[in-house]
Amino acid sequence: MRGVAGYNAALIGRSGGRARLETPALIVDADVMEASIARLAALAERAGMGLRPHAKSHKSVEIARRQLAAGALGIACAKTGELLALHAGGIDRLMLTAPVSHPGKIRRLAEAARTAEIIVVADREDLIDGFGAAAVAAGTRLEVLVDCDTGLGRTGVTDPGMAVSLARRITQTEGLIYAGVQAYNGKVQHIFDHRERRLANEATNARLVPMIEALRAEGLAPRIISGGGTGSHALDFEVGLLTEVQAGSYVFMDEGYLPTDLDGSGELVFPAALFVAVGVIAMSPAGEAITDAGSKSFALDGPLPTVFHQGRRIGRMEWAGDEFGRVKTDPGVPAPPIGAVLECTVPHCDPTVNLHDFLHVVHGSVLEAIWPVEGRGLSD
Repeated sequence: MRGVAGYNAALIGRSGGRARLETPALIVDADVMEASIARLAALAERAGMGLRPHAKSHKSVEIARRQLAAGALGIACAKTGELLALHAGGIDRLMLTAPVSHPGKIRRLAEAARTAEIIVVADREDLIDGFGAAAVAAGTRLEVLVDCDTGLGRTGVTDPGMAVSLARRITQTEGLIYAGVQAYNGKVQHIFDHRERRLANEATNARLVPMIEALRAEGLAPRIISGGGTGSHALDFEVGLLTEVQAGSYVFMDEGYLPTDLDGSGELVFPAALFVAVGVIAMSPAGEAITDAGSKSFALDGPLPTVFHQGRRIGRMEWAGDEFGRVKTDPGVPAPPIGAVLECTVPHCDPTVNLHDFLHVVHGSVLEAIWPVEGRGLSD
């Protein structure tokens, strides 16, 4: 292990190791994470629906194994590189949730299907043809979902007739298995108010239903209807239109999701399990604690991190540069001293994980393990 993870490895299993980490270090609270994995799995089972957690959040073989052990149907990935990294680590039920265009990616996905169940999505005929040719060349079969745009305006077809045309082409293409549709609308996920999110999710479903009905009318009923996420999971389980949910952030959570009323109860459904440990390295002229972590350790596309010292909230972290942070303490709270190790929530978990090579896994005050982030940086 390189960097601070290599130095921190000496603390594994030692009492108080969590508070003695060299920094910056990405921390996962295993107790919280495992409880969240179990909770969403139980909610899916109760709803009679499947769960295909999205690894774009954690990019970790070890976490994917835990999700599968808890009953997940498979693991979703945003990028070919992430999918292949998990496949190399032994994960053998994988879905790529975005279309691709480069022949090399198409070929590698088809070759991975020799030793894994690989599901891909397509929103155009030439991609279907490419998947078919690659699967035949590799001596494999790929399962294919028609990618449907239900309001995100990014990828996917919007016309029911086009969905039928693509599904039929999949069934007629050697090397491919028509499996259903994907319909993900990320715009719904971060709507804080539960009622507003319900209305937005209903609008999403209203765009999807005509496509499903058109497919059924043509004898192309989708076996898989995949979509949803952490923000809409409760609504998706309630409605039952999807057959599976692609939640990802629930394992970690971030400042973008933590204020969101996920199920209408007003309660915190999935607590924060992901933190960046930072060290206080200086005091500013204004008496503020300056830390050793900035935009090279945190993705900044979200609300400011909450800062904890010795398990108690002390304020928020502001950015002071690529390598520096500034602790803005709450009223009446003194600045932490030089040398203090602080823990910060993250603005956005997915890209924050992508800045780190390793996850420091803690149980209480003990550093239990250090796991590699196998998909880190594999944005191809």
